[in-house]
Amino acid sequence: MSVQELFSDAELKSIQEIASRYEEPGSALMPLLHYIQQIRGYLGEDEMAFIADFLGITRVRAYEVATYYTLYYTKPKGRHIIQVCRNLSCTMAGAEGIVDFLKKELEIEVGGTTADGMFSLVEVECIGSCDKAPAIMIDGDHHGPVTPESLREILNTYRGKP
Repeated sequence: MSVQELFSDAELKSIQEIASRYEEPGSALMPLLHYIQQIRGYLGEDEMAFIADFLGITRVRAYEVATYYTLYYTKPKGRHIIQVCRNLSCTMAGAEGIVDFLKKELEIEVGGTTADGMFSLVEVECIGSCDKAPAIMIDGDHHGPVTPESLREILNTYRGKP
């Protein structure tokens, strides 16, 4: 796939601008992956290959980074990403029950996306809200402590968002 098929001129300009902030080109990998995910919703193989070639790093390195961190997605996700914290504090406070509730309520498994493309459900190691356990994060918004009852209300607010 050609660069013109992957990115618009404006997107290419942004990619170059982001990369120019770093003395060592490989240091721009994570910010560029984040930018591409922001505009595409996930990191496709062609996009990761382009960024690796653009930065002069191996394609395997770009893929390793994209698949290591939970903030990157290599497959399309729903419009709203629900991250359930599974660290010790949240687990002790009932995160397993929260996951079970969400799986039933959304009719998906962890890692899945609802049929309407509205929500994706993922488990993460920590979202930094131990004082609000059990906690979740949706699109960067922290919620907690959550219960099945409060989750219904929270989900309904996101159902109304684009």
